[in-house]
Amino acid sequence: MRVRVLYFGIVRERVGVREETLDLPAPSSVEDLLRLLAARHAAFGAGVASLRVAVNEEYVDSEAPLSDNDEVAIIPPVSGGIHVQDR
Repeated sequence: MRVRVLYFGIVRERVGVREETLDLPAPSSVEDLLRLLAARHAAFGAGVASLRVAVNEEYVDSEAPLSDNDEVAIIPPVSGGIHVQDR
């Protein structure tokens, strides 16, 4: 299944891209996607736990299932509380 991932704020700055399209095995959850992103982008580090995730413009928890063609937004805390590793 293919999902479009959008990055916002400090996450976008650290990852270095505004968005990307990823292929995931079906079934996959938001947690599976976050694990893949942490492995793919070292900048995520331990900060993954403080991120908010929206799927198709609705906030979801890490157990939410993903479907083909979902749009997933990765949103840092507004207060800037994410601790993304500098590399």
